[in-house]
Amino acid sequence: MAKRLTKALRGKRRWVGIECTSQFESRSSLGGHLSSLFQSIEQSTTFRLMEFYPADSEVAKATVSALEGSEPRGFGILEIPHPAYQEVRLLIESENSLLDHAVRSLTSSGKIRLVRERLHLPRPNRNR
Repeated sequence: MAKRLTKALRGKRRWVGIECTSQFESRSSLGGHLSSLFQSIEQSTTFRLMEFYPADSEVAKATVSALEGSEPRGFGILEIPHPAYQEVRLLIESENSLLDHAVRSLTSSGKIRLVRERLHLPRPNRNR
């Protein structure tokens, strides 16, 4: 029997809450854009787009009003490996990042629950 992979031996990761422009209408369009954006990072960044709410969804509209915004925006949560976290965050953290890259980091944490709470996003239903 193989040795069990404990929590301490698993790869470390960070969860990043992002805001994107309304040009991204599907999960695949945002994922493709992020892949091309993160190619410049030296470490092999295998990010995962865990959740995505386009600008025209009810969840995104509620989040915009909760964050006191005025323009329609999409929201998502990225899973980033810990070694690449600093470079990814520097790339999408600035105030002009939304204009330059169409994506901006709003919050990050080691727990996805905290990112959801800060962005006022619901916990998705688990299909079992």
